[in-house]
Amino acid sequence: MLNLGLIGDIQLLEPFIQKAHKRQEIHITGKSSVGTQPGNFRLSAPEFNRIELAERSDALLINRFSLLPFQLLCDMVKKSKHFFATSYPRLTVDECNHLSKLAAEAKTVVQIANPLYYSPAVQWLNANIKQPALIEVSFFKDEPPTNDTLVQLLLMLKTATGLNPRKTSATTFHSTPADSVIHNIQLEFGNGTLVTINYGKMSRHNAFKIKTYAGDQFTRFDLVRNQYSCNNSPLELSAMKKINETDDFLQAVLQNQQSTTGIDDYSSVIQTIQKIGSKLNPFSGN
Repeated sequence: MLNLGLIGDIQLLEPFIQKAHKRQEIHITGKSSVGTQPGNFRLSAPEFNRIELAERSDALLINRFSLLPFQLLCDMVKKSKHFFATSYPRLTVDECNHLSKLAAEAKTVVQIANPLYYSPAVQWLNANIKQPALIEVSFFKDEPPTNDTLVQLLLMLKTATGLNPRKTSATTFHSTPADSVIHNIQLEFGNGTLVTINYGKMSRHNAFKIKTYAGDQFTRFDLVRNQYSCNNSPLELSAMKKINETDDFLQAVLQNQQSTTGIDDYSSVIQTIQKIGSKLNPFSGN
């Protein structure tokens, strides 16, 4: 039996809690919550302070890291209290590296949210993309991007490209009449792979597309319309293995494995964003 604690906004944690509930070996120890539980979702779990909840739990789902001082995080990791960060902790590169060292010593699983990574198209790319490749990503919504948008897009590509580009360049353009903004990121990797990411806000427009070009392999993925092709032939991705982040985390804890997206991955992305940030003014729209 794995005792699972919950820290943060329970409403935002609901999708992860529902998936955890499907596993018989998981017991919800309790919660240290903020906010309310509107709607139909009700969680019958005792309320504890954060320190007591961590002591009672083997693993935790956390989405409000502002509630956890860095030293408390360190203490949790030292005591092998595994955790899944369903939102991005505001940590420095040095803090990430320190947590990574502690996690390795204590064999603690630390998983960082990477929701786009689990889409069928990205899973197919992870398994099949040829290298070197030219990869173009377009991600637009009818609202300004958040500070986490670029984090998600970079983490999404961690297997297909790696996380440590050799060169980075970036620019941004705003149009007040069009009520739009575009951020353009260009990354060059040591194996010759080139990545272009265009993201931002386009009025009355939602798009999430990935195109790749490699030797004898041209792919197109429209993740909004669920249309996928390779060399102009449709791809049927419905048979791709159905995996999700919550199961990935719990499986890693139960089987004493490394997490799919760990603190080292997050540290690499933070470093890349710092390089980009000096070239985009600002690098995000929110």
